Amino acid sequence: MLKLRDLLCKHVLQNALEPIATVELEKPVPALDEQRIDVYCELRAELPPPETVSYLGLLRRMAEVERRFLIEPFSATPSVEQLDDLLRKKFNLQHALKKAAKGEKGEKGVESAKPVLWIVSPGCPDDALRGYSGTPATDWPTGFYRLAPEQRTWIVVLSELPKTAQTWLLRMLGPAPMLLEALREFDALGLSPAQKESWFDLLSDVRYLLPKDPELASEENTVMTELRQRWEREKAELRAEGRTEGRAEGRTEGRALAILSVLTARGCAVSEGVRQSVLSCQDPTTLDRWLARAITATTDTEVVAA
Repeated sequence: MLKLRDLLCKHVLQNALEPIATVELEKPVPALDEQRIDVYCELRAELPPPETVSYLGLLRRMAEVERRFLIEPFSATPSVEQLDDLLRKKFNLQHALKKAAKGEKGEKGVESAKPVLWIVSPGCPDDALRGYSGTPATDWPTGFYRLAPEQRTWIVVLSELPKTAQTWLLRMLGPAPMLLEALREFDALGLSPAQKESWFDLLSDVRYLLPKDPELASEENTVMTELRQRWEREKAELRAEGRTEGRAEGRTEGRALAILSVLTARGCAVSEGVRQSVLSCQDPTTLDRWLARAITATTDTEVVAA
């Protein structure tokens, strides 16, 4: 379940940040042993007006601290050792970016190769903050901590954030109860129909990641079911109105890739035959069924079985 929630966080961030940044998931970091950054971003040359992506809230401000930035969401509060590993990845990537900057521009522009690391934690990592001299960022809302300046590393404690529209997207990265609470606020964001449409497929897939979650009370499970049914109904209405026809191909491709990602996250080997069957399928209903199977299947062939 933790791997699947990590997968959800990465795709939530990818979907949210695409309007303002090029986003790579699982970006390789050159090192003696291969490492990967959960979410690596570089701001686009031209950014859309804030009002067109208002749902980003504080995430946009975070993105604009530095042109290059990394986001590492944790499903549990990280330890000092986990932060050590994260900083090692960051500095390895920073070294590679610095070498590339030197190669392209000589010594100029090397400083800009330093990316900012944003660590998103459900709870407050007290030991890590003490060990790395983390202090509350006074010019940010509660829940934001800055480590020593040259580390260019921040920790965002989700449980301490104010519950406002500005923190909605960040709280979507939290544990199940926090995620559900944020989902209930979706309508209050005041998104346009086009903006809502881009989130429906993603949000409706939460049903595959939080089924019978032990963290959810029975009442919360009931709300989750109601939200899921509502999103499915609204998606169907959008299709009936013909507003999603132009995105049909991209939607089926995205669903196919989600199936393969879920299998990979669960450690299931995917044969080339199954991979091609999934990628070539153009029927949304079939892909939905396969995605549901991928959550519990023990082999890749179970997913596409008749």
